Amino acid sequence: MTAPDHLRAFVASGLPGPGAPTVLLIVNPVSRSGQRALAPVLRALQEADVLALTAETAGPKHATQLVRDRIAAHPGLFSAVLTLGGDGTAMEVASALSELEDAPPLGIIALGTANILARTLGIPMGAPRAVAALLDADAVAIDIGRVEGGPAFAIGLGVGLDASMISGASAAWKRRIGFAAYALSAMRAGLRLERFRATITVDGTVHVVDTSSVLVANFGTVLGGLVCFGEGIGHRDGTLDVCIYSPGSYLGAVRIFWRMLTGTVSHDRDVRILRGRRIRIETDPPRLMQADGELLGLTPVDIRVEPAAIRVLVPRPSGRGWRLPRATMSLIRTEPLEQSAQ
Repeated sequence: MTAPDHLRAFVASGLPGPGAPTVLLIVNPVSRSGQRALAPVLRALQEADVLALTAETAGPKHATQLVRDRIAAHPGLFSAVLTLGGDGTAMEVASALSELEDAPPLGIIALGTANILARTLGIPMGAPRAVAALLDADAVAIDIGRVEGGPAFAIGLGVGLDASMISGASAAWKRRIGFAAYALSAMRAGLRLERFRATITVDGTVHVVDTSSVLVANFGTVLGGLVCFGEGIGHRDGTLDVCIYSPGSYLGAVRIFWRMLTGTVSHDRDVRILRGRRIRIETDPPRLMQADGELLGLTPVDIRVEPAAIRVLVPRPSGRGWRLPRATMSLIRTEPLEQSAQ
């Protein structure tokens, strides 16, 4: 049987033909512990009889272009696209996958500092454990948010307190103490309790508020359910939720944070939640923004929801879920995509 045209180069190189499990592995070599983790990831995939074709990013936004190019060059080849890096790398890949029909699912092997998206999806930290979980997972369609003329986000886009937290966590502190750098930065930002005026337009309706923090949330809870942005927020409902947190004092800020931990924050008198598909945020003065932990620049910003835009691999404790098809070869080689395609 003759292989399809887009597979002939792989078959000619001695790689598996149609039906073999093949993943595209996007590697961010400058992410925290990136180089150290690559070898165990490749080994874990090899032991599972999975072929990994690797491509390394060379800078910001490169992951998006890598996925576009590789999938366009080899349509139908990849059973999944895995990322080895932080939240930023994962969302760059998600941006590319959201543009494609019948795109393969996204699996995240987290190596960043915060790893909020991976933790929220229940993907274990530690590369070998993450690989094992991703090879036996559900492929779940989720909504994403999209900044007009900018990136996509899965968790949320924040203006105010959380953006100050991200900007205040220096690279040096993240290298030294990891995730705790964000906690220290959040404490400093919280002590300032800066307020600003925001004009928020949701599906054509204008709301003017004085606030400390605005979060356009796609997921209602993060970090394995530890923190709740607001009850009833769903990442599969075709909408985004604008969470407006406006404590009038330090005591109010502590109360809101406690209610986030207990899942009752929507009932707080200093919290307001708006829901819609298209959102515009303007602030006076302009404020710094972050999306999924990546700084974006200053307001204003226009955002839209893209319903069921990507599929992500979500581990299931029961072990019943999405699986890569088993390879027919006893040993699957793992080699760079650029070399394999020659």
